[in-house]
Amino acid sequence: MAPTRAERAASTRQKLLDAAVDQFLDKPYDEVSVQDIATAAGVAYGLVAHHFGNKRGLHLDAVREISRRLEPQPPPQGSASLQVRHLARAHFASIERHPVAYLGLMLGTDADSRGIFEASRERAIKVVALVLALDPDRPAVRLALRSCMAAVDEAAIVWLQDERQVPVDGVIEMLMAAQAAMLRQAAKLDPAFDPSSALSALDQREDR
Repeated sequence: MAPTRAERAASTRQKLLDAAVDQFLDKPYDEVSVQDIATAAGVAYGLVAHHFGNKRGLHLDAVREISRRLEPQPPPQGSASLQVRHLARAHFASIERHPVAYLGLMLGTDADSRGIFEASRERAIKVVALVLALDPDRPAVRLALRSCMAAVDEAAIVWLQDERQVPVDGVIEMLMAAQAAMLRQAAKLDPAFDPSSALSALDQREDR
C-alpha cells in the first residue's frame, strides 16, 4: 500500500529534522544554511518553511533532539557509587562526541535554546537525585545539586576548550568531591537533612 499524504509529510519532516541535527551537531548555527539541510535531507528547499516555518524553527526542534541525546541514560544496576560515576562518564563521552553542539548550547545566548537546555538539565538533576536517594525539591539539597550541575557544565566547557588535557576520570573525581562538599554544606543549612548515604557513594571511588 502506498503511503498516505500524512505519512509522506511526516517522513519528509523527519528527514529534515535528522539532517538538521547532523548539521548542527558539527557546525555552529551561522555556518549551516537552509539549503545545506534541504540538500542533506534530499528534499526541496521550500519544505523547510512548510514544516518548520523557517531556519530558526527547525533549529529549535534540532536543539530539542540534540539536548535529548546529551541527557544521561539510565545507569546500569549496581551501587550508587558505580551508578553516579557511570552517569558522569556517559555525559563526558557524549559531549566529547559532540563538542560543537555542547559548546553551542552552553555558550549560546538564544533564550529559547537555553530554555530547552534548562529543561534537560532539570531532568538530569532528577536522575542524579534518584541515584543518590536525595530529594531534589528540598531547598538546601536543590541548591547543592544545581550548584554542582553548574560546576559540571563549567568543567566540561573548560575541558573541551583546553583540548581535553586533563584525564576525564580525574575531572569526574574532582566533581564527585565538589558534590560531596556541597551536600555537607547543605546539611549545615538544613540540620534535618542527612547526607550520609549520598556522601558514601560520592566519597567511595570504584573501578569501572
